[in-house]
Amino acid sequence: MKILITGIYGFAGAHLANYLSDQGNQIAGFCLETDIEAGVIPDSARIYIGDLRQKDRVAEVIADYNPDRVVHLAAVSSVKFSFDNPAETFAINITGTQNLLEAIARQKKPAQTILVSSSEIYGQLGPNDVPVSETALLAPVNPYGVSKAAVDLMGYQYFKSYGVPVYRIRAFSHIGPRQSTQAVISDWARQTAAIELGMASPEIKVGNLDVVRDYTDVQDVIKAYELIFEKGRPGEAYNVCSGIGQKLDLLLQQIIGFSSKIIAIKTDPDRLRPVDIPILIGSPRKIKSETGWEPRIDIRDTLKKVYDYWHKRLSTNVY
Repeated sequence: MKILITGIYGFAGAHLANYLSDQGNQIAGFCLETDIEAGVIPDSARIYIGDLRQKDRVAEVIADYNPDRVVHLAAVSSVKFSFDNPAETFAINITGTQNLLEAIARQKKPAQTILVSSSEIYGQLGPNDVPVSETALLAPVNPYGVSKAAVDLMGYQYFKSYGVPVYRIRAFSHIGPRQSTQAVISDWARQTAAIELGMASPEIKVGNLDVVRDYTDVQDVIKAYELIFEKGRPGEAYNVCSGIGQKLDLLLQQIIGFSSKIIAIKTDPDRLRPVDIPILIGSPRKIKSETGWEPRIDIRDTLKKVYDYWHKRLSTNVY
């Protein structure tokens, strides 16, 4: 199977590339030249350099590689960045996705395509609204969420209008080694490891801790993508989530517990969002009933893996 992954050097993209390559698939990636990092993805992967906003380049890549499957992961994924740069967020996430879908629609046999959206598209939910299902109203409250809602709906439109077999993935929070410190779990793990190694004062800077999120290990998430290709229904939306709410303050305490140091917690105003979502828990009922997928990895084990990753990386002075 020939599979193209946009954003192949990103967090989920690299984990997915290695997993799918191990399954015997041919892997190609589409990315910016600045994204390339040695030793992260399989040596056999074919790399196409370009920007999703370049319509002609995207069309050229799809025509040249002619993939059987596409996993679209490349995107602005930071809520903070989206507030600071909404126009750029919309250009990359919305226009970039449109360029990709246009190119796929012109294939003789359009590739099965996974569009990865986000739980942020559901917006501000109350305790009575969770776990949220795929039938819920899309009501995003930040530019990132708006862009991902557009991507989700665009995928449905290309399925209905042009027959592109699109699978709309509404991914809830997922974590693991190599994740950017734009993600709070990775950020806290890095700060804690730096304190443990004596590289920082014993104080962790945090944003709003009074929130609940639904976390899954990235290895479970990439297996969900594979199963959706095999058993999912084109045009449909699928939550990829655990269905379990995790309080951020408790997760932070678990991470701090990996260190032998006494660590203080300090709220950093720069880490607070203009508007936050107090609770996001998804219902995995649909994906489980249609594909048999459910997360297998205990999130406590994942927290330790993330901490160990940063401890090793910082201790070897590899940045």
